Amino acid sequence: MGVGVRTMVRRIARLTFFVLAALVLFVTGLPPAVPAQVTLEDVVFRSLEITAELRPVPYREICERVPGTPPGTPPACRITSFGSVKGRTVAQLQVTSPTPVSTVRMFIEPDYSLKTSSTPPMTPRRDGSYWVLVFNPALAPGTTVSLTFEYEGKTWPVYEDFIWVSAGDLYPIVVSPFGDFYSPNRSFIKTTVTAPIGYILASSGRMTRQESGGVQTFQWESTEPVASISVVGGKTYTLAERKAGDLSLTLLLRPRSDRFADQIADFTLKSAQYYSRLLYPFPFDHLTVLSAPFGRGVLGVGYPGLMMITEDAFTGGQSGDLSRDSFRLLTIAHEAAHTYFPHQTSGRGVAAAWMSEGFAEYLGLMTVEVVLGKQAFRKELDEDRAWYASVAGRDRPVAAYTFINSGTADAAAVRYAKGAFILHMLRFVVGDETFQKILQTYATRFRNQSVRVDDFAQVSSEVAGRDLNWFFQEWIHDIVLPDYTIAEVSSVPAEGAFRLTAKVRNLGSGVMPVDVLFELDNGERVVQRIDVGSRTEVSVIVTAPRPARRVEADPEKWLLQSNYTNDAATVR
Repeated sequence: MGVGVRTMVRRIARLTFFVLAALVLFVTGLPPAVPAQVTLEDVVFRSLEITAELRPVPYREICERVPGTPPGTPPACRITSFGSVKGRTVAQLQVTSPTPVSTVRMFIEPDYSLKTSSTPPMTPRRDGSYWVLVFNPALAPGTTVSLTFEYEGKTWPVYEDFIWVSAGDLYPIVVSPFGDFYSPNRSFIKTTVTAPIGYILASSGRMTRQESGGVQTFQWESTEPVASISVVGGKTYTLAERKAGDLSLTLLLRPRSDRFADQIADFTLKSAQYYSRLLYPFPFDHLTVLSAPFGRGVLGVGYPGLMMITEDAFTGGQSGDLSRDSFRLLTIAHEAAHTYFPHQTSGRGVAAAWMSEGFAEYLGLMTVEVVLGKQAFRKELDEDRAWYASVAGRDRPVAAYTFINSGTADAAAVRYAKGAFILHMLRFVVGDETFQKILQTYATRFRNQSVRVDDFAQVSSEVAGRDLNWFFQEWIHDIVLPDYTIAEVSSVPAEGAFRLTAKVRNLGSGVMPVDVLFELDNGERVVQRIDVGSRTEVSVIVTAPRPARRVEADPEKWLLQSNYTNDAATVR
């Protein structure tokens, strides 16, 4: 069962990307003759009331050898059992466009049967995997529409030992032209789910549970708008409760997956406490972490106050370096950060994917630094550095990746690894104190809002007290990659001291400040910060009490570079 579910989850991840990619065809296929939803701000869900019945089944699959394949080739497996969902969602849709809106794009599991109604009336039409709701006359700006959706069908995973239903199969969602469903779905959500007795389920919000006639009814209600929710759990889970200060935590553990449960609980609570200090108080007083049968196919998934973490993190089943504490903490802190980004502050349009995953990755790295120290932070940062290096040179600008086209391995390296480094380099440019104030100002100012990358750039410039648009132009909209090298060095006596000179070249592209380290013969360090443009050379001259024995550009390796082997030179 475990191996089968792991394979299934990998298929889920791939299918998600294929669904988003299909939006390109859907969006470009819209009829141009009528007013249409063309921007992210046209419509938004303001409230959702979801009622669903989950019908889980045992997991079954058939594995068969493919004729003609070489001996030893793994068999091809296909899932033969599917659970089902029967649901009803009442949604309040608000028109936020400054002009009338006549069409709204929706997504729900394509295999479901669907009935819709609304006040005022509309006409639904199927377009491939999506539904287009057509309003005639068009909806005026500021209009609120009540929509009712009734649906039923098979989906997965809705199995006895693992259930995971969310946006698109638990309830319908509005989808933007960029494939984004975070910004147009910022709602107060009330979720009522029935399931057979014996299942443990979790979701976002405050929960109540009742039993009657062999059926249990769970109800969750969000205390503030959220971008999406999920219902997860299964029949084989056990509960473990933890608490730290005002925060309480529930662990949902699979059989024999409790080896690192205490550490994961500790890391989760410390992540939430750190974000409370760095940004603003954690939006939920209760967190839930579920051990999921993901293997290495998916390490974690984050929802508001709810995280699924691969059971390998709970059991220590991750091999080699991936069993280290710092990576386990990074995985947990990354998913905890998603409660803030994108579920409290959602990126939209270009670079929206970076404003979710890049932010979560770097906040996770900052948590590692605070909880486990600089050495652990450097280790995980260098892992991201190597990850981006594996695709550097064939990637596209960060702004080019939306939720439609960010499903490739190269795009993932840009969203996560380069995305984290962009924030790391911004921290270098403005300094620790200013960087933390930028994050706090951005998070609090745009809480419960959707924003563009320009909003973050504006906050950064405002807090730093200087124009930082050049930084975002380079690292978000362009592709630059410096390569610093020490071309010439000298250390000569001069009036009772020593004149230290170095020529620093940027063999690559981009204009960035860079630190130049002069290491003296007694181990003392003298650092000078300079700006070096694309394919230019700058001379650095400092006076020191002793001769230098070594010079290095970017000694702390704050910056992304194409080559880190030519940064230093020995003074002879």
